[in-house]
Order: sequence, then structure tokens, then C-alpha cells
Amino acid sequence: MPAVTYRYQALKESLAAAITSSSRGGDPRLPHALAVASGLSTNGYLASLLVARYAHLGDPDAARAVFDAAAAPSSPSSSAPPPPKPLLYNAMLRAYLALGLPRQAAQLFRGMPSACPRDRHTYHLAATACARAGDPDLGRRVGAGAAAAGLASDLLVATALGGMHAEAGDMGAARRVFDGVPRPDAVAWNAVIGGYARAGRLGEAVGMFGRMRSADGARPTEATLVSLVSGYACFGSWRGGVAMHGFVVKSGFHCSLFISNALLEMYAKLGSLSEAVTVFRHMEVKDSVTWSSMIGGLVRNCKPGHAVKLFHWMVLNSQVLVTRSILLNVIMACAELGNWREGKWIEESFVLCSGGAFKRDPSVLTALIYMYAKCGQLDLSESLLHGSAEVKSDVVAWNSLIKGCGELGQVEKAFEFAVQMQRMGIDPDVVTFLEILPMISLIPSLKKGMAAHAQIIRRGFQNERTIANSLVSMYGRCGSLSLSVGAFTGIMDKDAISWTSMMQVYAWNGLAAEVVKLFELMEGTEAQPNYYTFVAVLTACKNMGLVEEGMGLLRCMKEQYGLEPHVKHISCVVDMLCRAGRLTDAYHLIQNSYSEHAKNPILWGALLSGSRSWGNLVIGEAAARHLLSLDPENRANYKMLADIYVSLGRRDNADDVLRVLMSRELDLRPGYSWTEGG
Repeated sequence: MPAVTYRYQALKESLAAAITSSSRGGDPRLPHALAVASGLSTNGYLASLLVARYAHLGDPDAARAVFDAAAAPSSPSSSAPPPPKPLLYNAMLRAYLALGLPRQAAQLFRGMPSACPRDRHTYHLAATACARAGDPDLGRRVGAGAAAAGLASDLLVATALGGMHAEAGDMGAARRVFDGVPRPDAVAWNAVIGGYARAGRLGEAVGMFGRMRSADGARPTEATLVSLVSGYACFGSWRGGVAMHGFVVKSGFHCSLFISNALLEMYAKLGSLSEAVTVFRHMEVKDSVTWSSMIGGLVRNCKPGHAVKLFHWMVLNSQVLVTRSILLNVIMACAELGNWREGKWIEESFVLCSGGAFKRDPSVLTALIYMYAKCGQLDLSESLLHGSAEVKSDVVAWNSLIKGCGELGQVEKAFEFAVQMQRMGIDPDVVTFLEILPMISLIPSLKKGMAAHAQIIRRGFQNERTIANSLVSMYGRCGSLSLSVGAFTGIMDKDAISWTSMMQVYAWNGLAAEVVKLFELMEGTEAQPNYYTFVAVLTACKNMGLVEEGMGLLRCMKEQYGLEPHVKHISCVVDMLCRAGRLTDAYHLIQNSYSEHAKNPILWGALLSGSRSWGNLVIGEAAARHLLSLDPENRANYKMLADIYVSLGRRDNADDVLRVLMSRELDLRPGYSWTEGG
């Protein structure tokens, strides 16, 4: 080896060692200066090491300066070799991602000269940047470039591309990328399973999970199960969630903090508070996410008092620090309780205290503004809004004040604040109108509704689907079927809420046949019916006596759309069958078809009421047995059974039932009939 080349190589290795050793606490600026002085700062290998070191120190500007110097074209007289471009670009892309700057990484890749070669790491990093930056257009170009380079099936590249498409909601593209990988690993499987779960396509996520379990070279991981459990929380059923919990336990993942937190959140969102509490109590380790999920779950499930008590217990008995999420949940609990004094104590203790991390936090201040407004303390709410520079010009905070007024029933005051906000130069956004329109429905005032609609058009929100859906309901509540139909017709891309809102308006106007027709039209579109859609159409079938159609719809929910029928759906069909005199079918529907609802007194009460109407003693006694064991304190159940005996001339049996009622002193208690009220 020539002496010059040897000295050059030795110097390069020495500088590389110095840069690397600086990661143990040394200053990279000295080896950087030596690299510049020796003319080696443009060496791609050394430059990539410096970029990585400055990124580790959290200095993106210094990292980019090194990159720019090395990436600049070499002068003709320079004796230094041209920099290895992929290595240098990859280092800068990786640095931006490590520093949480995916947009800059995407921009760097976009400006990468066409003459620069791209390797598997380049495409992997670029796809990751596009996913995090939310840039699907550039992501598609990255995918096309990888395919042209023959790297689309490379595991590293394909995993990043699949994750990018899944993050953008394009599951078709994500699945095509995944299917092109010969032997996907757990990360690749997790990307597509998580994408399906986030998109609400839970059946496909579970199907892929089944394939993963039987595939070679990949086993479900913690991330796999968190994705599926979270999917059940948002789009699944209680039964499916319990089955997934069972798999977690069998797989030995039940001790995982992340999975336990996901299970807790799932049960809370599904309304299974007892199961959520059980998971919470069995967790040996609880972090801030655990406490936030449990407190928030109690609030969502109408237990705000318990949420406040749990918060106090946490503060007094655990080492967990109060986080923003915990604080937002407990403030919401105070709002639900109407307990502004408790909310005030929380503000003084955790927001205004010296060194408080939340004193200038817009989300916390906004929550307090809403809480005070909902508790009727508008002076405190306004004072906090106008006295906080962080929120006084923020439309989100004003929307919270408006929302609090509306929930308090002070609709006119809410309108005043909406006007005041605009006078201060703060433009209403979509959320403002989504708060105002339901309030107009409550008054109801067609004049105010039309005025709000005019403002919506003036501000260019008329094509926002959420706004249009709300207009359909608002006009329906205000008694204008024609304007409601007009708003519905104007929605170009109707979703399930659009169709369901129009069905509900037809139902309010007693047009059950139109509800059924609209559902049939909806089935010819890409919109997927939801739970509320089926409630609307089943109610219409009940009112029209379309028994077979109603039974078919109940089957269709599960078989065609993967929706587990709720009590509201089943009670509609039970009532429908009872009206038609098909009591035996109604009995078997409750007892056999949906066993998880077989202990619901609402269903048995509807059947007992139907048995009384038809004088069917056999079914009536069977329904009464279930009811008297499930709800022994309700005197209406005894009286309905006695009425059946009286109608059949069996006065002695009726007297026996009434004597039981008298012996329990239930005759002195206010009764409730399943055929009265809601």
C-alpha cells in the first residue's frame, strides 16, 4: 500500500474512532474540526458518523451542516474521493427520524438527486418518513421507486411500505405489499394487522391474525395483541373482546403492562365496567396510562363520583405523577358531577400551584373552561378564558364554553358567546357549528336553523359531511322534512351517519315505509350500516308489522356486517314477534339465539307483556319465572302475570301471585311496567 494512501486510511480510521468515542461523553466538535482541517469532512463515512453523533446530541442544525458540506459536489482539483451518497443520505434521513422531524426527512428524500443511488435502507427510511409525516403521495413514489429497483419484496423495505400504506388507511396497497413478501416477519404481520384494526376492518384483522399463528417464522407479539385488543375496543363486540382476552391469558401475555392497559381501555369502551375493574385490580404494576384509563372509564360509564374518589386515592397512595391525561379525565368527572368546587380544588392544587406543568397547557385550561360552564359558573369560565393568553384567541376554548352552555340548557347564552367570539375576530370552525346545530334542534327553531345554515354556506363548510349530517337531523327536529331531504340529497359522499340520520327523520314523521326503502338504497352503496342504522330500520319494520323482514335483518347484522345485535335490536324483534302473536318464536329468540342477552329483564318483560296481551299462560309463566328471578322487586311483573291468570279465568292463581306481592310489601312501591315509558 502506498505511504500516502496508508496515512490517509490511518487518519480516517483515527478520526472515525474519535467521533465514535465521543458518543461516550466526548465532544464531537474536536474530531469534526480535525476532519475539516485535513480535508476529510467530505468523506461520506466520516460525515455519516458526525451526522449520527450530532443527531444523538439533539442538534439537527449541526447534523445538517455536516451533511450539506459532504453532499456538495467535489471541486475538480479535490483529491478526496466522491462521497458514498447512499450512506450519507441514509444517515441524514435516520437523524431526522430520530429527532422527530419526519417532514424534513421526506423533504430530504424528495430533493435527493436522481444520480444518487438508493439502497434498501434509503427506501426503508423514506417510507417510514412518509408514514410519520402523513405524506401518502410521496409514499407512493417511494413504493414505485423501490419496485423499479427490485426492492419491493425486500423484507425491510416492504415492512416500511406496508406500514406506510396502513397508516394512510390504504389497506389495499398495504395488503399488496405484504402479499409480495416471501417470508414476512412479526413486524410485517403487525403492520397489516394493526392497519386493518385501526381502519375498523376487524374481521380482516382477526383473519390475518389466524394466518399469522399458523405461519412459519412469525409468532404473535405484544404489539400484535395490543393492536387487536384496541381494535375490539373501537369496533368490536363484548364477546369478541372476551375471546381475545382469553387468548392473551393462554399466551402468557396477561402480565404485560401494555396489553393490560389495552384490555382495561377495551372493557371501559365496551361498557363492561366490572371487567375493567377486575383487570385494573389484578395489575401488579400500574403506570399513568393505567390510572388515566380507569378514571376515564369510570367517567364514560356514568360513574364520575367513583372517578374522583379513585383520583384522590391515586394521589395519596401511589407514586404515579398526575399527567395531562389523568387531569383531563378527572376535570371531566367534575363537569359530569356538576361539582365546580372539586374542580376548583383540582385547578388550584395541580394547575396553578408553583411550578405546575399545566399552568399554560391549552388542553387543561380548555377542560376547566368547559367544566365551569357546564357547572353553571359562567363567570369563572369567562374569567379563565379571557385571562389566559394561551386560550383567549383559541376557537377550541370558545367551542368548549359554547358546549358547556348548551349542556347546561342555556342555549341563548351559547349563541351570544358564538357572536362574541366572531366580534373578537375568531372565526368559527366546523366544531362550532356541530355544537350549535344540535342546540337549535332542542329549541327547536327553524328560523335559527336557517340562519346557521346560511353562516355555514358563507364560511364554506356546506360540503363538510359531518355538518351536512347534522343539518339533516336539525331540520328534521325543527319539523321541516323537505329541508331535511334537501340537506341529505346534497351530501355527495354519504356515510352511515348520513343514511341513518335521514332514516330517523322519516321515523319521526311516521314514514316507516320510507325508512325501509332508504335502507334498501343504502345497501346498494359502499356505506356500511352501523348499530343505529339497524335500530332505525328494525323499529320501522316493527311499526309496519314486517316480521320476516325484521328477523332477516337481525341475521344480516351478524352474518353480513359482523355486528353483534344489542338489546335494542333484539327487543325490537321480540316486540315485533309478540305483536304478531308469535310468542314461542320470541321465547326461543331470547333463550337461544343470543345467549349473552338471556338474562336481560327488558327482553323477558317485553315477552311477559306480549303474553298478557294474547293470554298465553305457558309462555307467560316461563317469562315470569325469568323476570321474578332477575328483577324480584318490580311489582309490574307480578301484576302482569296475575292479569294473565284473570284473563284465563284462573282467579285462584291470580290471588296467589298478588298475595306474594303483598307479602313482600311491593304494592307500596312505585311500579314500572315494561309497556309504559322508556
